[in-house]
Amino acid sequence: MTINNKTLSTLQGLVTATSTTEGDFRTGMNDVLAQVNANQEALAINVNNPQVITTLTSGSTYTIPSNALAIYIRAAGGGQGGNKFTRTEQNDQVSYNSFGGGSGGNTTISNTALSLSITAKGGGQSGSSSGGTVKIRKGGEGGKGATEGTGVSFWFPFVLGNWRSENGDLVSTYINSSSIAGQSLSYSIGAGGAPNASYLNSTAGDTGYIELWIW
Repeated sequence: MTINNKTLSTLQGLVTATSTTEGDFRTGMNDVLAQVNANQEALAINVNNPQVITTLTSGSTYTIPSNALAIYIRAAGGGQGGNKFTRTEQNDQVSYNSFGGGSGGNTTISNTALSLSITAKGGGQSGSSSGGTVKIRKGGEGGKGATEGTGVSFWFPFVLGNWRSENGDLVSTYINSSSIAGQSLSYSIGAGGAPNASYLNSTAGDTGYIELWIW
Protein backbone atom coordinates (compact mmCIF):
# COMPACT_ATOMS: atom_id res chain seq x y z
CA MET A 1 0.00 0.00 0.00
CA THR A 2 1.25 3.47 -0.89
CA ILE A 3 -0.10 6.84 0.20
CA ASN A 4 0.81 9.66 -2.15
CA ASN A 5 3.74 7.53 -3.36
CA LYS A 6 5.02 6.84 0.19
CA THR A 7 4.81 3.50 1.97
CA LEU A 8 2.52 3.15 4.96
CA SER A 9 5.47 2.66 7.32
CA THR A 10 7.16 5.83 6.03
CA LEU A 11 4.01 7.84 6.57
CA GLN A 12 3.50 6.40 10.05
CA GLY A 13 7.03 7.51 10.86
CA LEU A 14 6.20 11.07 9.78
CA VAL A 15 2.83 11.34 11.57
CA THR A 16 2.68 9.00 14.57
CA ALA A 17 6.29 8.50 15.71
CA THR A 18 7.09 10.10 19.08
CA SER A 19 10.21 11.66 17.59
CA THR A 20 8.39 13.36 14.68
CA THR A 21 8.88 17.07 14.18
CA GLU A 22 6.20 19.59 13.34
CA GLY A 23 7.55 19.81 9.78
CA ASP A 24 7.47 16.03 9.30
CA PHE A 25 3.94 15.88 10.74
CA ARG A 26 2.75 18.54 8.33
CA THR A 27 4.39 16.68 5.42
CA GLY A 28 2.73 13.42 6.45
CA MET A 29 -0.71 15.01 6.83
CA ASN A 30 -0.35 16.66 3.42
CA ASP A 31 0.35 13.21 1.93
CA VAL A 32 -2.78 11.81 3.62
CA LEU A 33 -4.98 14.66 2.35
CA ALA A 34 -3.59 14.32 -1.18
CA GLN A 35 -4.35 10.60 -1.20
CA VAL A 36 -7.87 11.09 0.20
CA ASN A 37 -8.58 13.65 -2.53
CA ALA A 38 -7.24 11.31 -5.25
CA ASN A 39 -9.39 8.47 -3.91
CA GLN A 40 -12.51 10.64 -3.93
CA GLU A 41 -11.88 11.78 -7.50
CA ALA A 42 -11.39 8.19 -8.64
CA LEU A 43 -14.60 7.15 -6.88
CA ALA A 44 -16.54 9.99 -8.49
CA ILE A 45 -15.34 8.94 -11.96
CA ASN A 46 -16.44 5.36 -11.27
CA VAL A 47 -19.88 6.41 -9.97
CA ASN A 48 -20.66 9.02 -12.62
CA ASN A 49 -19.36 7.08 -15.62
CA PRO A 50 -20.71 3.61 -16.38
CA GLN A 51 -18.07 0.95 -17.02
CA VAL A 52 -20.31 -0.73 -19.60
CA ILE A 53 -22.98 0.63 -21.95
CA THR A 54 -24.34 -1.95 -24.38
CA THR A 55 -27.41 -2.59 -26.53
CA LEU A 56 -28.65 -6.16 -26.97
CA THR A 57 -30.48 -6.98 -30.21
CA SER A 58 -29.85 -10.73 -30.36
CA GLY A 59 -28.78 -13.61 -28.13
CA SER A 60 -30.42 -14.91 -24.96
CA THR A 61 -28.05 -14.41 -21.98
CA TYR A 62 -25.78 -11.67 -20.64
CA THR A 63 -23.40 -11.93 -17.66
CA ILE A 64 -22.97 -8.80 -15.57
CA PRO A 65 -19.28 -7.94 -14.85
CA SER A 66 -17.94 -9.33 -11.56
CA ASN A 67 -17.11 -5.87 -10.16
CA ALA A 68 -20.49 -4.26 -10.98
CA LEU A 69 -22.34 -2.27 -8.31
CA ALA A 70 -25.43 -1.01 -10.15
CA ILE A 71 -27.33 -1.53 -13.39
CA TYR A 72 -29.92 0.45 -15.37
CA ILE A 73 -32.03 -1.55 -17.83
CA ARG A 74 -34.27 -0.36 -20.68
CA ALA A 75 -36.25 -2.96 -22.61
CA ALA A 76 -38.21 -2.12 -25.79
CA GLY A 77 -40.85 -4.29 -27.43
CA GLY A 78 -40.89 -4.75 -31.20
CA GLY A 79 -42.96 -2.41 -33.38
CA GLN A 80 -46.15 -3.51 -35.12
CA GLY A 81 -45.96 -4.17 -38.85
CA GLY A 82 -47.28 -1.58 -41.30
CA ASN A 83 -51.07 -1.48 -41.76
CA LYS A 84 -53.18 -0.79 -44.83
CA PHE A 85 -56.30 1.38 -44.71
CA THR A 86 -58.51 1.48 -47.80
CA ARG A 87 -61.14 3.93 -48.96
CA THR A 88 -63.35 2.76 -51.79
CA GLU A 89 -65.74 5.08 -53.63
CA GLN A 90 -68.14 3.95 -56.38
CA ASN A 91 -71.46 5.41 -57.50
CA ASP A 92 -71.47 7.87 -54.60
CA GLN A 93 -70.96 5.02 -52.10
CA VAL A 94 -67.88 5.14 -49.88
CA SER A 95 -66.59 2.20 -47.82
CA TYR A 96 -63.58 1.89 -45.53
CA ASN A 97 -61.53 -1.13 -44.48
CA SER A 98 -58.48 -1.59 -42.28
CA PHE A 99 -56.02 -4.45 -42.72
CA GLY A 100 -53.65 -4.77 -39.80
CA GLY A 101 -49.96 -5.64 -39.90
CA GLY A 102 -48.50 -8.32 -37.63
CA SER A 103 -48.01 -7.58 -33.93
CA GLY A 104 -44.52 -6.83 -32.64
CA GLY A 105 -42.93 -9.37 -30.30
CA ASN A 106 -42.57 -8.85 -26.55
CA THR A 107 -39.07 -8.20 -25.15
CA THR A 108 -38.30 -9.87 -21.82
CA ILE A 109 -35.39 -9.92 -19.36
CA SER A 110 -35.21 -11.75 -16.05
CA ASN A 111 -33.09 -13.01 -13.18
CA THR A 112 -34.60 -14.87 -10.22
CA ALA A 113 -31.90 -13.96 -7.69
CA LEU A 114 -32.40 -10.24 -8.38
CA SER A 115 -36.22 -10.54 -8.50
CA LEU A 116 -35.97 -9.10 -11.99
CA SER A 117 -38.78 -9.82 -14.46
CA ILE A 118 -39.45 -7.31 -17.24
CA THR A 119 -41.87 -7.66 -20.13
CA ALA A 120 -41.99 -4.86 -22.72
CA LYS A 121 -45.06 -5.39 -24.88
CA GLY A 122 -44.77 -5.29 -28.66
CA GLY A 123 -46.88 -2.95 -30.79
CA GLY A 124 -50.34 -4.38 -31.44
CA GLN A 125 -50.09 -6.85 -28.53
CA SER A 126 -52.84 -7.14 -25.94
CA GLY A 127 -52.14 -6.91 -22.21
CA SER A 128 -49.80 -4.63 -20.29
CA SER A 129 -46.05 -4.28 -19.95
CA SER A 130 -44.57 -4.91 -16.49
CA GLY A 131 -41.47 -5.07 -14.32
CA GLY A 132 -40.47 -1.42 -14.11
CA THR A 133 -41.38 2.08 -15.26
CA VAL A 134 -43.56 1.66 -18.35
CA LYS A 135 -43.69 4.17 -21.20
CA ILE A 136 -46.51 3.27 -23.56
CA ARG A 137 -45.56 3.07 -27.26
CA LYS A 138 -42.02 4.38 -26.72
CA GLY A 139 -40.24 1.17 -27.76
CA GLY A 140 -39.50 -0.27 -31.21
CA GLU A 141 -41.05 1.86 -33.96
CA GLY A 142 -44.05 0.54 -35.84
CA GLY A 143 -43.78 -0.17 -39.55
CA LYS A 144 -44.83 2.30 -42.24
CA GLY A 145 -48.44 1.88 -43.32
CA ALA A 146 -50.35 3.22 -46.31
CA THR A 147 -53.81 4.41 -47.31
CA GLU A 148 -55.16 3.25 -50.63
CA GLY A 149 -58.25 4.56 -52.45
CA THR A 150 -60.21 4.14 -55.68
CA GLY A 151 -61.86 6.52 -58.09
CA VAL A 152 -65.61 7.20 -58.46
CA SER A 153 -66.39 4.96 -61.44
CA PHE A 154 -63.05 3.23 -62.08
CA TRP A 155 -60.97 1.16 -59.69
CA PHE A 156 -57.55 2.68 -60.15
CA PRO A 157 -55.69 2.64 -56.81
CA PHE A 158 -53.83 5.65 -55.51
CA VAL A 159 -52.06 6.44 -52.26
CA LEU A 160 -53.74 8.99 -49.99
CA GLY A 161 -51.14 9.10 -47.22
CA ASN A 162 -48.72 7.22 -44.97
CA TRP A 163 -48.48 6.68 -41.22
CA ARG A 164 -46.73 4.48 -38.69
CA SER A 165 -48.29 1.49 -36.95
CA GLU A 166 -48.18 1.10 -33.18
CA ASN A 167 -44.80 1.24 -31.43
CA GLY A 168 -43.81 -1.26 -28.78
CA ASP A 169 -43.65 -0.25 -25.11
CA LEU A 170 -40.49 0.77 -23.21
CA VAL A 171 -39.84 -0.54 -19.68
CA SER A 172 -36.95 0.61 -17.46
CA THR A 173 -35.60 -0.27 -14.01
CA TYR A 174 -32.54 0.48 -11.86
CA ILE A 175 -30.87 -1.90 -9.40
CA ASN A 176 -28.25 -0.54 -6.99
CA SER A 177 -26.69 -3.51 -5.21
CA SER A 178 -23.37 -5.36 -5.20
CA SER A 179 -25.43 -8.56 -5.48
CA ILE A 180 -25.77 -7.94 -9.23
CA ALA A 181 -22.07 -8.78 -9.77
CA GLY A 182 -21.59 -11.85 -11.92
CA GLN A 183 -25.32 -12.52 -12.31
CA SER A 184 -26.58 -13.95 -15.60
CA LEU A 185 -29.54 -12.21 -17.25
CA SER A 186 -31.88 -14.26 -19.43
CA TYR A 187 -33.61 -12.32 -22.17
CA SER A 188 -35.51 -12.48 -25.44
CA ILE A 189 -35.78 -9.71 -28.04
CA GLY A 190 -39.18 -8.96 -29.56
CA ALA A 191 -39.21 -9.21 -33.35
CA GLY A 192 -40.71 -6.47 -35.48
CA GLY A 193 -44.20 -7.27 -36.77
CA ALA A 194 -44.61 -8.34 -40.39
CA PRO A 195 -46.11 -5.74 -42.77
CA ASN A 196 -49.52 -6.18 -44.33
CA ALA A 197 -48.74 -8.36 -47.33
CA SER A 198 -51.55 -6.97 -49.47
CA TYR A 199 -49.80 -3.63 -49.94
CA LEU A 200 -46.20 -3.58 -51.13
CA ASN A 201 -45.29 -0.21 -49.58
CA SER A 202 -46.03 -1.32 -46.02
CA THR A 203 -42.88 -2.06 -43.97
CA ALA A 204 -42.07 -4.30 -41.02
CA GLY A 205 -41.94 -2.92 -37.50
CA ASP A 206 -38.56 -2.30 -35.86
CA THR A 207 -37.00 -5.08 -33.79
CA GLY A 208 -37.03 -4.52 -30.02
CA TYR A 209 -33.86 -4.08 -27.96
CA ILE A 210 -32.39 -4.01 -24.44
CA GLU A 211 -30.04 -1.28 -23.22
CA LEU A 212 -27.76 -1.96 -20.23
CA TRP A 213 -25.88 0.74 -18.31
CA ILE A 214 -23.59 -0.85 -15.74
CA TRP A 215 -21.52 0.82 -13.00
